[in-house]
Amino acid sequence: MSWSNHMDINPLFYSAQRLFSKVRLPLEDEDPLENTLPMSEEQQEFGAPVPLPPEVIKRYIIRRTLGKGAFGIVFLAEDRKIGRLVAVKQLVKKGGSDSEIYRRFMQEARIGAQLDHLNIVNVLSLEEDDGSACIIMEYIGGGSLTSYLKKEKKIEAQTAVRIIAGVLTGLDAAHHVSVIHRDIKPQNILFGPRGEPKISDFGVAHLPVIAGGIMESLQDRVIGTPLYMAPEQISQKPYDHRVDLYSTGAVLYEMLVGKKIFRPRGDISIETMRNLILTIEPDPIDTSSGIPHQLACVTMKLLAKKPNDRFPDARSTIAALDKIDFSDAQKLSDSRNEVRLASFGPLISSPAAMLEDVIRLFLVDGSISPAERRELDRRAERLGVSRPHARAIENKIRIELSYPTLESIDAYSEAIRELVISSPDGKISPEQHVELDTKRQELKISIDEAAELEKQISEKIRYQSMR
Repeated sequence: MSWSNHMDINPLFYSAQRLFSKVRLPLEDEDPLENTLPMSEEQQEFGAPVPLPPEVIKRYIIRRTLGKGAFGIVFLAEDRKIGRLVAVKQLVKKGGSDSEIYRRFMQEARIGAQLDHLNIVNVLSLEEDDGSACIIMEYIGGGSLTSYLKKEKKIEAQTAVRIIAGVLTGLDAAHHVSVIHRDIKPQNILFGPRGEPKISDFGVAHLPVIAGGIMESLQDRVIGTPLYMAPEQISQKPYDHRVDLYSTGAVLYEMLVGKKIFRPRGDISIETMRNLILTIEPDPIDTSSGIPHQLACVTMKLLAKKPNDRFPDARSTIAALDKIDFSDAQKLSDSRNEVRLASFGPLISSPAAMLEDVIRLFLVDGSISPAERRELDRRAERLGVSRPHARAIENKIRIELSYPTLESIDAYSEAIRELVISSPDGKISPEQHVELDTKRQELKISIDEAAELEKQISEKIRYQSMR
């Protein structure tokens, strides 16, 4: 059975949104073998952040920080003009425009802009001034494969194949324009609002000079993440796009087995890691747990020590995955717990439609509690839906269900706030309650919701006055 033609792409409210958390950048206390090696000797933690370029401040509202690295910060921002959520990756320049860090940052922007693909994080624009440079990218709120693996430990075979097929599809597009990613790993595989895997971070990618890439020498240093490096990559030997296939195999192995291909203990050197990758074979994949034998073979072929023993390219790997028979494995799988993800192909659910499903669920009892409101805001953010757009969706549903609009609730809340603030003891008098009830009826707010709003606002004002 061909898995790619039988995908169940139910709204991710019931699947991926339950599993995936925020976009996450590597932290300083993680195992260094799981982090990208320094690009150059210039790497150092910056001190105080510098101002964003004027064009960025003019166009975007900065919401919050998503992560911080050695050279800059990634922010969540909202486009003032169209309300779209984006990620702003700011480089705090070191050494000016002639530094390797700056040149790699510019190259990352060019690569991302050229690779307009479903399975690659899309770069929207680049802004810079004398103080810093910013890449404006689509915001991917579905979390990373790293966070997914931490929660699930091991991923069901068909789901793992769907994820890896999406990664391979993105790599196929990159390889066709001579781009080698060189850092495929769970941290750099993010999930879009419909569950589609997206390759991120082309910061250490290789692009030939003839295609506009920067000049580099393989002899200078090892580039990539040790635990996911192909033998030829960590040995600093000449290599090609097949290093990405090896790294993809390492990720697929980790999803299926629940463990990394190598698990060195203690603080080991790059030399020790190199010897491990060159000489030790990963443990065999146990096919008795529902993993098809064909899938185990494909995974181990990707992890072959010699490039010529791997698949020749991403497309042929996808073809091999498409031939795998999951019928026996499916019998061992509990369909109730299966996570359904779309890797590529037609996607029938939009982020707005998914958010609408959640809002309808929360409005079953006629109102949205504070806890539900916080959860709704989080889901909207993960789906890439701006607050104004989310309010518009909720208002549409409220009107359909004959519930008070958000503007009515805001107006009633403001009336309560004014009365509480103006009262010496912070309480609403019986006479004021009569006036307030008249306003409640005009705005068509239920008695229960009105009482809840009064309680929330009174407690909030009391807390603020205590502070």
